[in-house]
Amino acid sequence: MRVKEMSDLAGTTPRAVRHYHRLGLLPVPPTVRGRREYGVAHLARLMRIRWLADGGLSLTQVAEVLAQDPGGADRDSVLHSLRATRGTVIARRRELQAQEARIDELIARVEGGEGLEPIPQLLVRFYDAVQARLEEEGLNSRGLRAERQVVTALAALGLVPDSIGTFLAELDGAEWEAGVRIYADIARLEQLRGDAASASAIQLAEETWEYTLRHRRTALAAFAGFPAGAPGRTTWRLTQMITDAYTGPAQHLYLNRFLELLMTDPDFAVVIRRLAGDEPAL
Repeated sequence: MRVKEMSDLAGTTPRAVRHYHRLGLLPVPPTVRGRREYGVAHLARLMRIRWLADGGLSLTQVAEVLAQDPGGADRDSVLHSLRATRGTVIARRRELQAQEARIDELIARVEGGEGLEPIPQLLVRFYDAVQARLEEEGLNSRGLRAERQVVTALAALGLVPDSIGTFLAELDGAEWEAGVRIYADIARLEQLRGDAASASAIQLAEETWEYTLRHRRTALAAFAGFPAGAPGRTTWRLTQMITDAYTGPAQHLYLNRFLELLMTDPDFAVVIRRLAGDEPAL
């Protein structure tokens, strides 16, 4: 039979048949009157190639199976190949299911009028509220933009814990507003100089610490929710980009003083050191 007839019977194409010839999967038949003449054995092998490929095997795996004798001493090897292929199919199915779940989440967000940023939606709303306040008061938003970019990058890597959303969900209207005001005051520090700037920075750090203590349980959970080990050190290094975005001396004084206050608390100190890689993971 000619190649077109055989490929039609096997449910494939002449081009695929020629590809199998090049790979050594299908023997090249003898030539009769200038044309290749395929026999029943060629058709049977071609159909087996298609059956194995449709079952999920790559052409490399198909070649391995065909090189073995499924009825003889190589039966265990054939089974191993098939079971390994089955495992690959299951893993792909799980990946697709996870992708489907993520797509469903994105659909739900869009249908609910939310954005598609990977960070928790409550955090998106908080950043939006801070940005609006900074614009309203004519304050520099460079530090906020840097923080949002870093957090978005971490979220895309799966390194932002859900506990951040839990912390924000606990805030009532007054506490939400207090948090927005703290960010605005941090931006305002950039404009201050001298002793007044230092005093304002220290006072704001104390106020931020008091704010943290009012929400100690969820704030501590938010810190502790970040990963340890190499991902934690990556997170810690990226947070330094936020610090670098603040250029005012008073802003750096505020950040250093607030970190000092965090480290005076044994529980916060443990999770911060773990995040920074200074202590083994608990």
